[in-house]
Amino acid sequence: MSITVQLQTIAAMSACGALMGMGFDTYQLFRRKRRVPAWLVFLLDLGFWLTSAFLVFAALQQLNDGIVRWPLFLAMLAGAWVYFVLGRKMYTALLIAVIRFIKWLYHTILTVINVLLVQPILFCYRLIAALVGFLLSLLLGMGTISWKIVLFVANPFAKWGRHIGKGFGRAGAGARTRIENWWLRRKKR
Repeated sequence: MSITVQLQTIAAMSACGALMGMGFDTYQLFRRKRRVPAWLVFLLDLGFWLTSAFLVFAALQQLNDGIVRWPLFLAMLAGAWVYFVLGRKMYTALLIAVIRFIKWLYHTILTVINVLLVQPILFCYRLIAALVGFLLSLLLGMGTISWKIVLFVANPFAKWGRHIGKGFGRAGAGARTRIENWWLRRKKR
């Protein structure tokens, strides 16, 4: 293996160490935001370290055909140390700023959608509901007034109509029996 490949591998492992430190800080920041049960913390930690190991091995596979030597671990530790000493505060501050910006952007987008889309739709719905309610109450009121007018006009004829109705009732009382008898006589023929 050439010196160039070895130096590239050392530099890549140093970068992997720094990236693992950044990933660890990111993971810790998100984990602190939520209360997580201990068993889930164990699984998440295990997943983080297995993923990190897989990514480091994938980088080694690309650079030097997966050959693992102890100087590579020293390079990873050196990269992580440089990150934790020099870059951790800057990265954490940047990460918190990015998270705040994303939250602000999310709330802003929700507010814009609410103001430009939801509220106009709700206003139109309430306006239509109010108009339909007004028209129905207007029709109901007109129907009630019309019915009262009809009753007022028909009131003098009510007694006369009752007498006529009784006459029809008496005349129609035996009609069913007469029709049935007629039908039976006709069948017998």
